[in-house]
Amino acid sequence: MNKLMHLIILFACSVTAQTHRFIYDVVYRPDSASTEVRKANYYLDINSDETFYYERPFFVSDSIEKASGLRTFNGKVTDLMSKKIKTQEYVLYSIQSFDIYQLKDKPKISWKIEKETKKSSSLQLQKATAKFGGRNWIAWFSKDIAFQEGPYKFHGLPGLIVEIYDDKKNYHFSLNKSENFTETQFISFYKNAKARGVEIPYSKYQSMLLSYYHDPIKFINSGQIEINEEHKLGLEDGRIIYKPEELRQYALEEQRRIRKYNNPIELDQAVHYPKIKK
Repeated sequence: MNKLMHLIILFACSVTAQTHRFIYDVVYRPDSASTEVRKANYYLDINSDETFYYERPFFVSDSIEKASGLRTFNGKVTDLMSKKIKTQEYVLYSIQSFDIYQLKDKPKISWKIEKETKKSSSLQLQKATAKFGGRNWIAWFSKDIAFQEGPYKFHGLPGLIVEIYDDKKNYHFSLNKSENFTETQFISFYKNAKARGVEIPYSKYQSMLLSYYHDPIKFINSGQIEINEEHKLGLEDGRIIYKPEELRQYALEEQRRIRKYNNPIELDQAVHYPKIKK
């Protein structure tokens, strides 16, 4: 967080900004049984009546589109989120193949504000703890930045959440940088997501994920897409496959991947995938 040295000055000089952007470094363990970690950058945009939370590829894609008119988003990123500040309602937009689904949630986080404080760069931070999503969380917030917001669905403290992590070290969010804009910033993909997104309950969403797990190549098995020597399937790792045994092997690999990397932020909403039938 050494890059936050001028954060307070930037914030104080930009009280008229239409969008306050806070960029978080996120270090997480996709497999709770492994020490392997991955890193990502997430953006929290705070507007006058709504917040947006999204991973960096959405920002990159949006920047290219605004500069050149070309849409480069490839659909590999799964989720992005918005929240109405007045109602405290979050909407998670989940991209599944060519469909977009809206999952609404109004989480209530009961924070316990601790007496412990620390200083990071130019910020005075105070500790808070809470149970949320089946995990125990430790947060450090700053009253110097008067937003009751934070990364993901974390909110409700008397200051911006600068750092937050769970006690098992599965997820660690830390504020890296801030920016301010005099014009309201919108990621264009949100407009499409709001227009096309279909609202569904989380129970149905879980059923959809289970259905995909049971048959990862359903789009082929059902005849929606024909795969043969002339029309082959290209995988993300560069492989080109079309033979029945190759497709069966890919389906097994996808099932193993899904079971292995099943460590969501909200652990109590994890899908319970059955063991693979060989």
